[in-house]
Amino acid sequence: MPTDILPETPSRRRFIGVAAAALAAGALSQLAFAETGQSITEIAPPAGGDKDAIRPLHVKVPESQLVDLKRRIKATRWPERETVTDASQGVQLATMQRVARYWST
Repeated sequence: MPTDILPETPSRRRFIGVAAAALAAGALSQLAFAETGQSITEIAPPAGGDKDAIRPLHVKVPESQLVDLKRRIKATRWPERETVTDASQGVQLATMQRVARYWST
C-alpha cells in the first residue's frame, strides 16, 4: 500500500462545484455587508433600572428593502410538488407557498 497521497485530479464536476460555492459565497457576502451603517433595531432602555423588564423593540427597515424583499418573494421559482402526502420530505410546498404569499403582501 503506497503511503504517497496523490492530489485530486481536476474534473469538470469539481470545477463546477467550486465555482458554484464561490458564487454563493459572493452573493451571501453582499447580503451580509449590505448597508452596514444603518441600524434596523432599537431597544428602549430599561425602565427603573430593571434589566429583566420586558422592553419594546422597534424595527426600522427602509421601504426600498421591503419592496425588494416582496419582489424577490413573488419571483420565487417553486419546485415540483412533493411525492408524499406527509412531512417526511420536509415542509410541504403548499405551506411554504402560503408563507411566501403572506410575506409578499
